[in-house]
Amino acid sequence: MLTAYTRSGEPSTNTLVKKIVNLRTDLPQDAVWVDLNDPTDQERNWVKEQYAQELQFIEELGEIEASSRYYRDETGLHINLYFLALENGLARNVNVAFTINNHRLFTLRTDELPEIRAFYSHAAKIADEFPNPASMLLGLVATRVGMMADVYEKMQRELDAISGSIFRTKSRELQSVLESLARIEDINGKARLGFMENKRAYSNLSRNADLAVSAETMNEVLRDVESLMNFSDFLADRTKFLMDAAIGVINIAHNRRINVFTVLSVVLMPPTLIASIYGMNFKHMPELEWLWGYPMALVMMIAVALGPILFLRHKGWL
Repeated sequence: MLTAYTRSGEPSTNTLVKKIVNLRTDLPQDAVWVDLNDPTDQERNWVKEQYAQELQFIEELGEIEASSRYYRDETGLHINLYFLALENGLARNVNVAFTINNHRLFTLRTDELPEIRAFYSHAAKIADEFPNPASMLLGLVATRVGMMADVYEKMQRELDAISGSIFRTKSRELQSVLESLARIEDINGKARLGFMENKRAYSNLSRNADLAVSAETMNEVLRDVESLMNFSDFLADRTKFLMDAAIGVINIAHNRRINVFTVLSVVLMPPTLIASIYGMNFKHMPELEWLWGYPMALVMMIAVALGPILFLRHKGWL
């Protein structure tokens, strides 16, 4: 999918105008932002013909070397960032390539991202806040940071609920708690990777004075990223503590069950011994002729079973 954005041209009511491109002739020459979402080879050729802009290949977006994610060449300044995508509670990082060249911003991605829609909704009303491609890039990053803050707030509320119930939940139901904690840790880890990319992108943008980006705006975005990274550390520590606590509760319940079997084996060993003795098939056993031999054996088995129980209770082990 290929989308082009232009300015309205009215200084008093400057807005960002969105145009879906279905034909080569639909590409406006005055576009300030060209967004490609999983483009076809034909759409890539349209961009190359209209703007003389070479784009990265989708396969290249996943490279993790810094030299492949932040660089400048004859086709412009290139910055690749991770954007977090959440689907049915599962998280994954989507690579988004940003290219700034000839006073245009080009974005290349493989997935639909809510940050793109949210940024356009904001920029369409007050486009003057984003006078150049670098400011639009920062605006997209700031939108992502703001949406990630909402995700962190939601995860914090989930952890509060888990923390309040973890010691009141039955051990057999704690598996769902562990699954929730693992999901939160997975989201947090992938989000943190994206924040690290943002910090690296900041250093690359700050070294390019020709981009004319407000240092105050960049510092504000960086402060937000730093604060979320600090919160990410806190969230990771708290998630680890709750996971250890949940595993501890499961282990305590497991040990209790093992203790029950241990006590039963200790209690039943003496009665079993007595029953085994009187179950032997020897001809000369004097107790076999006793009138009260059978009741006496039962009483002895009950007595030797009660003895260990009383002893364990006295020691506080039962």
